This record gives sequence, C-alpha cells and structure tokens, in this order.
Amino acid sequence: MLQTKNLNKKNSDSQNACEALKFNAVIPSVHQRKELLYAMEKTEVDWIMLKLGDVNTLPQLVGHIHRSGKKVMVHQDSIRGIARDKMGIQYMANCGVDCVITMKSLCVKYIKEVGMISAFGFFVIDSDACRTGLINIKEHQPDVVILMPGTIPKQIIQEIKGETRAPIILGGLMTTSEQITNAIKIGVAAVATSQVELWDLKY
Repeated sequence: MLQTKNLNKKNSDSQNACEALKFNAVIPSVHQRKELLYAMEKTEVDWIMLKLGDVNTLPQLVGHIHRSGKKVMVHQDSIRGIARDKMGIQYMANCGVDCVITMKSLCVKYIKEVGMISAFGFFVIDSDACRTGLINIKEHQPDVVILMPGTIPKQIIQEIKGETRAPIILGGLMTTSEQITNAIKIGVAAVATSQVELWDLKY
C-alpha cells in the first residue's frame, strides 16, 4: 500500500511539473553570478537555465531563483560535484530544481520519477545524430526537447517538431534577435541564450 501511495505521489508530482511547461521566448543561460543577479532582478523571464555552482551552492542558488519568482532548469553536466546518475538526480530534486536537462536518454525516466520536468538535449551534427535523437525521444518521451546548436536548418527543426508533442528549445550559437524571432515563428517554444542584451526583448 505504501509503495502504491508513493507511486501515485510521483505521478501527481510529474503531472504538476508538466503543467508548468510554459516558456517566454527567451531563457537566460547563466554562467556567472553577476549574470544570474541580472536575470533575476532585471528581466521578466519565467525560466533561468543555471550553468554555474556546485553540490554545495546549488540549494542556495535555487532558493534565490525561486524567491525572484522564476523557475530553474539545471544542466546535469554543469553543476560540479553532482553525479550524473539516479542519486544525482534525486539530489537536484531535493534542492527544488524544477527541470533537469540531460544528454543521457536513460536519465529521462529518473527525472520524471522524482517529479521534475525532464529535458532531453542532443547535438544535431548530422543525419545519424538526428535519427538517434528521434529514436530516443520516441522511446523515453521527455517533457522537453533541447536541440543544439540552435542554428541547425529550419527543416530539421520542423522534422523533429513533427515527431514529438514536447516543446522544443533551441540552445547554442543564438546571438541575435533575428535568430530568436525566426525560431519562434516556426513553432519553437523558446531559445536559450547567454547574450544578456537579448534576455528581456519582446518577441
């Protein structure tokens, strides 16, 4: 009975997490504390992609972001000292992380099990990578798909978009407002960028 209750709670947490899948056009990708402060205090974005910190500072950073009224997505490979496995994912859940970005398709299941939003990212470097990425998306059903770099051809983005209901985020090499506008026009949910001057523009 206890196991059933725990499973029901995890499913409920996952459902609640998926209801939070609404994005502004731009997601600040922050690598330094001064960038994080700017994103929290000076922008109207709803999500921040955190790419700084370590196992000791993550709880504090997540708390600061939440108090600023924003949600936080953490790249599994960007936080020093956190294992890239089930235990590391559980730790991020304990810290209050809203969404975990993973390049390991098998981790999608673990992220969902602890009630966080699962974002599966992959580099579209050639046709084989695109094909493998689509196979992983269909098999593991992530909540969000992140395509890198963001400058991949429009037709590739549309092909992947046609194969999944998950929102698509572009990341990497997105440096102009024109790139972001064009991405939103073809149905991309959001663009992650480290270009501070683009964070609070309206699209």
